[in-house]
Amino acid sequence: MKRLNQDGSHLLALMLAVLVIGVVGFAGYRVWQNRTVTDTTNQTTQTASVPKTIKTNADLSNVSKVLDNSSSQLDSNLNDGALNTDLNDLL
Repeated sequence: MKRLNQDGSHLLALMLAVLVIGVVGFAGYRVWQNRTVTDTTNQTTQTASVPKTIKTNADLSNVSKVLDNSSSQLDSNLNDGALNTDLNDLL
């Protein structure tokens, strides 16, 4: 039988393993960085306290004001260009 020359095959397998570990590590790092940035930007403070149950018209108007304030904060923080870029990167 003819013996095949496989002297460099273990180096190729080692390089492939290092490449896979590097790609997985880089992807994990990017996810961790994006999560950290998202966590810090999503923290908002409420100026008015929201009652747990709505019993009076004053409670209802208080909740309405808080929701309107939150909505305006979300609209001002929305960046359409970054959203489109992220979606294009995923596709």
